[in-house]
Amino acid sequence: MGASLRQAELRPQTPGFSWEDYVTWLVAQHGSLTAVAERLSSLRGYEDDVYSIERALRRLRTRGQRDGGTWGARALAAFGLPDALTERARWMGAYHSRFTDLPLPLAQDLLRLWDRPPVSEEPTSHVFLALAHATCVLRADDRDAARTHLARIRPLLGKAPPEARIEALLTEAFVASREDVARVPGLLEEIEPLFELSMPAHDKACLFARWIDQCAFERNRSWGGKQPDPAAAEALYQRIPEDGPAFARARRANGLAYARWKQGFIEEGAALAREACRHAGDGGHMRMRAMALNMLARIVGGEEGADAKRRAMAIANELEDEVLRLRFERRSGSKGSKAEG
Repeated sequence: MGASLRQAELRPQTPGFSWEDYVTWLVAQHGSLTAVAERLSSLRGYEDDVYSIERALRRLRTRGQRDGGTWGARALAAFGLPDALTERARWMGAYHSRFTDLPLPLAQDLLRLWDRPPVSEEPTSHVFLALAHATCVLRADDRDAARTHLARIRPLLGKAPPEARIEALLTEAFVASREDVARVPGLLEEIEPLFELSMPAHDKACLFARWIDQCAFERNRSWGGKQPDPAAAEALYQRIPEDGPAFARARRANGLAYARWKQGFIEEGAALAREACRHAGDGGHMRMRAMALNMLARIVGGEEGADAKRRAMAIANELEDEVLRLRFERRSGSKGSKAEG
């Protein structure tokens, strides 16, 4: 017994979650490997006998983090993943989560750790992991790679949760806003009906704030013969509830800061930018805080503006976020014509 225990302790542990971990979880849920096999057999109308399935599950245990094959896919379809793993994938795939506030190399390391079978073979987790990859490469200013990640999940979105579908459409709209502006209104229109579907309240509030922000961004820019309309953008931002999650409150205040500033209300704009900084800080949203500090710098100028700019750049550098850094450098000393994206 002691020798067996020592061997188990010395056995190399696979980082993340393996098929062995998965089968062990199934056994814990159902009581025995035979019970798991019995359940799978019944779900398939007893096309396969219990003992054959049990042998297949024993083989699955040895797959490590390689492709799970037929029985890996069947087990995932029948039982899914442990809730904690699904939630971890969701967290990484949501732009409004604090995953996006991690230094980019650390975020990419975590993503590589979890983007492996069996986690990556479960369809919903696969979608969220691809969305996480898209966010990471966009932070590195690589839109081509983002399009690749979005393309590989497009066939799965029809059956994905509504929050994943909204996330994908918002990301597509963001990429299009930099390259193919004419596509943006159609993508944003697709999103609105999805808010009628059931989804976690926190995600819904943050996604709604982000959708409003991207709709307002289109009002704040000049293209196709249209002039910026900050009053229309302000009306959109007012639709974001004042009592939502910190991320949503920060988006609301930052958007209103820009809109009021552009309409000539400098003090109001500055006060709202400071409010956005507070909300972002309260929620631990460092990227959002950097954007709010940059907004404050653009509005107030002078010593306070220079200090806010330094703080915003320091955050961007600490997060190793190329997009933020480039955005702040481009707008340094410029009055600008658009709200933060």
